[in-house]
Amino acid sequence: MYRSVLTHIDGCRRVVVLACISVALTMCFVQRGMAEVTVEQWRGYQVLRLSGSISNGTAARYRELVSTVDRLPHGLPILLLDSSGGLVDEALALSAIMADYPAHTVIPDGAKCASACASIVFVAGQNRTIEDGGALGQHSCSVGGVADQACNEEIAAHAIKHGVSHGSIAAFVTYVAPDDILWFSREDAEGWGLTRYPGEAESGFEKSEPRVIRMLTGSFPAAQSAWRLAFREDGYQAFSRTVSDVEREMEIGLFCIEALPGRLFLSMTITGPAAAVQGAVAGVGVFADHMRWDDHTPAIWQIEPMLTEVITEVPRERIIEFLTRIDALTFGIAMRKPYEPIIGRTTLSSSRGVLKFAANNCASGTYAEVPSPLR
Repeated sequence: MYRSVLTHIDGCRRVVVLACISVALTMCFVQRGMAEVTVEQWRGYQVLRLSGSISNGTAARYRELVSTVDRLPHGLPILLLDSSGGLVDEALALSAIMADYPAHTVIPDGAKCASACASIVFVAGQNRTIEDGGALGQHSCSVGGVADQACNEEIAAHAIKHGVSHGSIAAFVTYVAPDDILWFSREDAEGWGLTRYPGEAESGFEKSEPRVIRMLTGSFPAAQSAWRLAFREDGYQAFSRTVSDVEREMEIGLFCIEALPGRLFLSMTITGPAAAVQGAVAGVGVFADHMRWDDHTPAIWQIEPMLTEVITEVPRERIIEFLTRIDALTFGIAMRKPYEPIIGRTTLSSSRGVLKFAANNCASGTYAEVPSPLR
């Protein structure tokens, strides 16, 4: 992060950019890449995208456009972020406007949100998430290439006001040099408590900073059983982490597919490509209070290069009971030797509203090839 040494009629302005070697280059970079706030289609909805370097007028442009785009079913418009940073003061002005015109900030697949974009604008989202393949970057504020601790502290104080711990911002903006940058993946950002998923308040999910806890105690805290919401194509899925709040291994998901009306599916995410998982999985057993079913032909669905879902269907005649009366849930995957069974456990009772939301906001339009066990 940088403070400009140029003084104009508006006084000295603070600038946050990707790693630059001089103030002159910084200013050149900012002028070449002025920010744009535009409307685009994303997951079937009209959303906003902030791209380029945050500059004078970015906040006003957001205010002008935010009421013209779609509010998604979870209640917020989307602000996609793909920005190298920019003016600190303008980023703080945008954050102030977002208090009155809230949004869900998203760093989409392939995008990078750094400096003021990451430490101020992303954090200002009422919900804030990073898609697989997105990255968030932080480094220090500076004046003339020298770290500016007063600016860093102002950014950390802003984070506290938005439910992020002082240390989760201050540690990185203080100790990462202005001419360097530290990149966070989706899992990194979740581990440091920078994200906030839809459904957290409704299910009672408590603020989670697993990597902070691990630094202090040597181990991750136990996973919470409260379910949250994530995007699934142009719909949603509810998910519960069973290992830790940040670990996607053995994450249990619940979702529906609009092309298959009246049906509901449970999944468990395990590490590995689909071909390897297919050869290792022998079947699925689900235990939910007094309800039980076995599935000897679960669907195997690769969602990321090294993440695969094992999917089973909730018995259609038991869906209402499952959503309204069941509490304890055990999802077990039987594995062929030499692999050991995989068993994840969670509860449902605190998350009824989140589960029902996922069951009524299905993915559609992108499942031309629904796995054959789900047909």
